[in-house]
Amino acid sequence: MQGVRFNFTICQIQSLSAQSIEDLKAIEKIGGLEHLAQLSDELKKAMADEEQLRAVSPMLPPYFAELRKNLGFLLGTAKSLQTHGVNRTKDIEGLLDQLSHIK
Repeated sequence: MQGVRFNFTICQIQSLSAQSIEDLKAIEKIGGLEHLAQLSDELKKAMADEEQLRAVSPMLPPYFAELRKNLGFLLGTAKSLQTHGVNRTKDIEGLLDQLSHIK
């Protein structure tokens, strides 16, 4: 009876692993963030002349700085997610390979 339960568990893991790989492939494709990167670059350029920016509004320099910091964090997180997606896909594919030898 335990052998049947074990085989069912292995089948469940294989099925969920295949589905998880599809999820990870979607994470790997995170992209289209070029405009956010460009916006961050433009904010940096605008901040180079802080005096002129401050003349427009004294609130702009700190606002631009905070926005750049948050955009940088977001872009870094997206890149990290892509890397994890690739690495975890390889891990799960390795697991599937090992499980395929059990049957």
